[in-house]
Amino acid sequence: MPEAPSGSPAVDRREFRRALGHFPTGVTIVTTQHQGQLAGMTANSFASVSLDPPLVLWSIDKNSHSLPVFEQADCFAINVLAADQLDLASRFARSGADKFAGLPWQPGVGGAPCLPGVSATFECRKRSMIDAGDHFILLGEVERYARADRDPLLFAHGRFGLAVDYPVLVSGGADATAASPATDRPTMLGLLWDAFTGMSHAFQEERDALGLVSVSQGRVLSLIERYPGAEADFIARKAAVSPQGLEEAVRALASSGFLAIGPDGSWGLTPKGRDHVTLRRQRAAAIEASQLKAFTAAELETTCRVLRALGGG
Repeated sequence: MPEAPSGSPAVDRREFRRALGHFPTGVTIVTTQHQGQLAGMTANSFASVSLDPPLVLWSIDKNSHSLPVFEQADCFAINVLAADQLDLASRFARSGADKFAGLPWQPGVGGAPCLPGVSATFECRKRSMIDAGDHFILLGEVERYARADRDPLLFAHGRFGLAVDYPVLVSGGADATAASPATDRPTMLGLLWDAFTGMSHAFQEERDALGLVSVSQGRVLSLIERYPGAEADFIARKAAVSPQGLEEAVRALASSGFLAIGPDGSWGLTPKGRDHVTLRRQRAAAIEASQLKAFTAAELETTCRVLRALGGG
């Protein structure tokens, strides 16, 4: 297994950022309005500070194009994204273009846009703006909140993910293997979770043993090979990574010799990159074949048919 990176943040900021990415967070879109000018950005720096008074905070990069509007505005809204709002996260992670075009929203405290379909909203009056290194910390007092029973979108390791009720689904726990009263068998979700974690863990061990690139980088590399000439937004969505996560993955892949970046910023796999994609697919196929060798072709076809139907395919 490759040696785990460690060291001083002052020496290697990129690895420090990756280490921070091991702490999973939710995903928010912070919005504001000042004299008719709208601003909004995707952020995962949101945190609760106090219940009495009700205070929250988030941070904004000093180089952000949205900074002037947030500096002048008296209020902002924290929109906590739901699991099916990945496209919205990607839209507000970009700079430039009107992010609110065609998007219905309701004005909250101070006119800050409250977005539809989110998991929760916190409408805040700005308390203070604190200088903190290359960011400003915005402290706000919550004047109104709303929540919906919607699973949140998560973010870790530079990619998006979903929340899972782990204690209920993992076999071996008190509730995990509880049979369904109607069928006297474990739940389908529990079985799917066990199958997913078992199969993915086997490939994770193989990836570590071979010193292959990270999960996010592997997805990006395979997608660039599969969809040559595709736009960055398309690759980011398919790989479930943020625009910044995609940029970091491309940079790391180019540094490792897997990708070549043209003068116009386009990407292309190098021979080394193509060999790597082929190796990943071969190893994944071999591991899967080993895991499934005890089942007949008919059993596998039935299983695939059930999974396709559950997935809406």
